[in-house]
Amino acid sequence: MMGAKHFAGLLFCLSALLLVGAAIVPVKEPKDEDKQELPTTNSTLELVHVLFRHGPRTPVNTYPKDPHLNETYEPYGWGELTNAAKLELYKIGKQLRKRYKQFLMPYYQPDMLHAQATESSRTLMSMQMVLAGLFPPENTPMEWDATLNWQPIPIYTEPEATDTRLRQKVPCPRYEEAVWEVMHLPEVVALHEENSDLLQQLTELTGLNVSYAHDVTNVFISLLAEQAYGLELPEWTKEYFPDKMRPLAAKSYTYDAYTPELRKIKGGFYLADMFYHMQSKIAGKLEPAGRKMYISCAHDWSISNVLSALNVWQNQMPRFSALIAIELHRRNDSDDYFVEIYFQNDPNQPPQLLQVPGCDKQCPIAKLLELTVDVLPDAPYEQLCLARGTGDGTRISYHK
Repeated sequence: MMGAKHFAGLLFCLSALLLVGAAIVPVKEPKDEDKQELPTTNSTLELVHVLFRHGPRTPVNTYPKDPHLNETYEPYGWGELTNAAKLELYKIGKQLRKRYKQFLMPYYQPDMLHAQATESSRTLMSMQMVLAGLFPPENTPMEWDATLNWQPIPIYTEPEATDTRLRQKVPCPRYEEAVWEVMHLPEVVALHEENSDLLQQLTELTGLNVSYAHDVTNVFISLLAEQAYGLELPEWTKEYFPDKMRPLAAKSYTYDAYTPELRKIKGGFYLADMFYHMQSKIAGKLEPAGRKMYISCAHDWSISNVLSALNVWQNQMPRFSALIAIELHRRNDSDDYFVEIYFQNDPNQPPQLLQVPGCDKQCPIAKLLELTVDVLPDAPYEQLCLARGTGDGTRISYHK
């Protein structure tokens, strides 16, 4: 991997029984409709990069007039995975197992996989759950306890202060300026003016200064998390949440990576690392040589920024547990390499094959590199982030 990575040494014990609320229920195998398999093509899968968002969580923040300001979100706490999330993530691991079973056979081995999560408890826990479903050790040489179909798998992380690929919160003055510039483009100003009544009403109802799409996203995500936890939402939300708020809330993800410069700063470093792995694999220089999968767990903006950098992001709300799978294939008849990009925004739906504008769905890697050249970093992060003196110092962002 490029950049400094620190081994987190994270182990956990997952039994065949998981807690849900106050009850204990057995984990069930995915239904047939939940199962996935690789499409049959005249090619050989060579390498996979998986990036997914952590599972459903309790709120990380809220708004001043929230009636649940004093909620403690027991037994989880603020900003942590729920038990329902753990089941969902375990299911996703089983789906990945089904899809890549032949590719990852016969069983987990250290060189095969690099698992990384951001410096966040909810992403580290999410990765643990997905890996538990992806690599059950039963009836393999890795089985170490016949009563526990789970095995420890190392998860790596990088400090938030340097993680430009996944966490994407390293301070960047130029990025803040560029987002401010986007929010003052004519078409963006016009959209906010069209929604001025909604913004004013939400300001009055929440006690939060709701001036931009990002502020709507803040409220939307908090309400969504409270609802998932089982709290009763305020009466006023019936008119606004989710339908009236969703279109503007979704826009903030588009605006975060609205220009090639923004895409370069946020999504470009993940793509550069991914292309480095792919090109090393093609050249026979990937280390370790047996590496088959890079799997990463991050956040909603990580998903949208990477897909925006690939120019395939649609105006939508990235769901909890949303997943990207980027596959490198080698054609059997020509030894040419192509890339397929899949996006699953709902674990109950199959992943969708995306098409990069200007390329086929099976996009030759050389063509994909050509199409993304403008968003690949061409200077160190610190240099890209030098302020230019534009903007007024306002930081426009949703809760990250």
